[in-house]
Amino acid sequence: MSAKPASQRSLPVVDGSVADAAVAAEAGRLADQAAGPRDIAAVRTLRVSVTDRCNLRCTYCMPAEGMKWIPKGDLLDFEEITRIARTAIDLGITNFKITGGEPLLRQQVEDLVAMLRALPGCGELSLTTNGILLAERAAGLRAAGIERVTVSLDTLRADRFRALTRTGHIERVWEGIAAAEAAGMTPLKINVVVLRDGNVDEVAAFADLTREHKRDVRFIEFMPLGQSKALTGADQFVPYAEIRGAIEAVHGPLVEAGRGVGHGPARHFRMAGARGRIGFIHAMSAPFCSTCNRLRLTPEGQLRSCLFDGGEVDLRPLVRGSLRADALRQAFVDCVRLKPDRHQMYGNRQMSQIGG
Repeated sequence: MSAKPASQRSLPVVDGSVADAAVAAEAGRLADQAAGPRDIAAVRTLRVSVTDRCNLRCTYCMPAEGMKWIPKGDLLDFEEITRIARTAIDLGITNFKITGGEPLLRQQVEDLVAMLRALPGCGELSLTTNGILLAERAAGLRAAGIERVTVSLDTLRADRFRALTRTGHIERVWEGIAAAEAAGMTPLKINVVVLRDGNVDEVAAFADLTREHKRDVRFIEFMPLGQSKALTGADQFVPYAEIRGAIEAVHGPLVEAGRGVGHGPARHFRMAGARGRIGFIHAMSAPFCSTCNRLRLTPEGQLRSCLFDGGEVDLRPLVRGSLRADALRQAFVDCVRLKPDRHQMYGNRQMSQIGG
């Protein structure tokens, strides 16, 4: 596979963070533990998007009127998803994260969770959500088999939350977080997309959420995917080095922490005396493509090798036709070979269509 031209691979370089020695060392350590990004044996997690629909309209994600949604008849049904998951397990991919859009908008998604949990060899089951519907669903999700939940929350201020989401109420999210923790889906993760004009002044306050609670608060560099490239200008990007510096200016030096539970790309630290961890996902300023250990399944059945670059293989004809297990396994192998050396600066599809 030929490498992409440098003009297509260029990414923001801010304060030398791409050359950060600690980031490079961590990437090296992880690479030593994996068979390589284009080897199916290196893949640990399949992110399963069950819908592209969302009940929020976050300003950096989609236009106020929403998107052109995938027709419901084109969505994979739960039996089809389960067949794909069974093949993934056969190939050693045992961990599954249910995503969207907003996955709790998919009717009876708890049934899918139970079906996945019943598969022999199924490993960790987790779910990512905006939290709006989580309070009333947490107990049922836990009973069905969800072990951990990631909640997207980009501000601690009610007025900003309303402005960022265009429709949401932050109180619902905190009720959902409390319900998930009460149901035992811990340690809970909170994902924060950092924006220059949106919430960069709150990163130290977010970090403080880890002091008394065993939670992971993860700061994510803004990733321009699909229409978000036009919705949020490049001037909104805040690099990892700046986010970390703002936290340490208030809380003191961060100490590197172990990977702990989960199989994601975040690089983890702790504040002195804190129960929880602080994570950074620096896909733009310091890409971690060489250690990528995941594939993504879109709601309509595209197996996707990379969040940014695509590299899609269509599984829907395989699971809706006369299913041949060997063909489905080969599709996984073919997909992982499409992983890029380094992802492009802009993604070609909307996050809600891929599975955030």
